[in-house]
Amino acid sequence: MAPELAAAYVVGWIPSAIVTGLQVGLHRKKVKTPSYRLLQNNLQKVGLIWRESRSDIEPYSEGKEERDLHAYEKNLFLMGAGFLFLSWMGFLFNLIVLISVHSLAVSRKERKIFESDLTSKDLGADEVRAILKECE
Repeated sequence: MAPELAAAYVVGWIPSAIVTGLQVGLHRKKVKTPSYRLLQNNLQKVGLIWRESRSDIEPYSEGKEERDLHAYEKNLFLMGAGFLFLSWMGFLFNLIVLISVHSLAVSRKERKIFESDLTSKDLGADEVRAILKECE
């Protein structure tokens, strides 16, 4: 019975690793979309940046976006490694996190920002400020 349990434990690593890979892939896909890039460009016109790791807008500084994206992916890998050792239970937790991050736990502010003209049009600084004021 012990070899079967060990095999089931090891087999559980595969779906857990797949979900972690899916999370990283979905994140990379999101930040490369034209709408995300346009959001960042529009926000930079008023000295701001969207921080993916906090799902919020913060003051812009050179290289901040790259550091934030790297830290976000690092956290995904660390979380995935922790879930990997939990095998099947980790797979379930990882799946819950994936579903939450991409659909259930999205704030109203984030939804408003990503549905606004900030992600669809190249705007001037005054227009960006007006939209941000509406989204708060």
